[in-house]
Amino acid sequence: MNRRIQLIVCFLAVHFFVYAQFDCSMDLRLLKYLNDSKKVNESLILSSLMLKEQKCNASIDSVLFYRGWAFYQLQQLDSATGYFLSVRIPDSLYNKARFFAVITSLYKNNPGLSDSIAQTIRLTSHVISDLKNLCLAGISLYQGNINSYREFAKAINADNYLISNEFNELAAASRLYEQKRKSPVKAAMFSAILPGSGKWYLGRKGQAITSFLTVGLLAGIASEFVVKNGWKNFYSLSAISATAIFYGGNIYGSYYLGKYLNKRADEKIKQDIQYYLHVAVRNVYQ
Repeated sequence: MNRRIQLIVCFLAVHFFVYAQFDCSMDLRLLKYLNDSKKVNESLILSSLMLKEQKCNASIDSVLFYRGWAFYQLQQLDSATGYFLSVRIPDSLYNKARFFAVITSLYKNNPGLSDSIAQTIRLTSHVISDLKNLCLAGISLYQGNINSYREFAKAINADNYLISNEFNELAAASRLYEQKRKSPVKAAMFSAILPGSGKWYLGRKGQAITSFLTVGLLAGIASEFVVKNGWKNFYSLSAISATAIFYGGNIYGSYYLGKYLNKRADEKIKQDIQYYLHVAVRNVYQ
């Protein structure tokens, strides 16, 4: 009798285990369909229920990935990153989750986190190796580390058609980073020597001419008043003060214009890096 009871219990346990796995498999297919169909809110509801019911523990990483993917589509990047990083089992979804966590972290202007995530990507093929090095190169350039960028770029196969265009665009961004930056200190020094020359150095030729003419005109008026009335005269002092203000302002303006242009160039380069790394990851995991 005890033997028969044991067999029945064993049969029921196997039956419910198989049913639960089948049920979970159906839910996973539905979850994937909802994500692919961009029915994001429905996907989040289903994944939340699956996590609460704990009937997909054997496939928990898949549920976490699809939940992260739903947040990714909603551009809720912090939540997406958290769920992507929760994928632990090194199967086909592990690297995909890590690569997209690199991208979401970079879009949140956290290159340090992106770099640490990229380091955990497993090298399962030459394509993955090239994509990982491309991400590390882009992150290095994002941080302004040209030497590190070059080291990672050397390890990339530029003929890999999935990332070749993005690799070339990243190389163009690196050249732009090195060539287009101007020194604010030099701009200020040039303006001190010759009003307007600092802005000319920064590529603002119209502003340079305006600054040169303004300061030159004021200096000419001040000189005329000093010659006619002496430097202690009220009009002479007023003209000298106006000239000094515009002269100093020209130096100050050249310095901060240089900083502004560098900042704007850096922001453009960072946006390009985010975009091209994103495209490269999507190309590999389309």
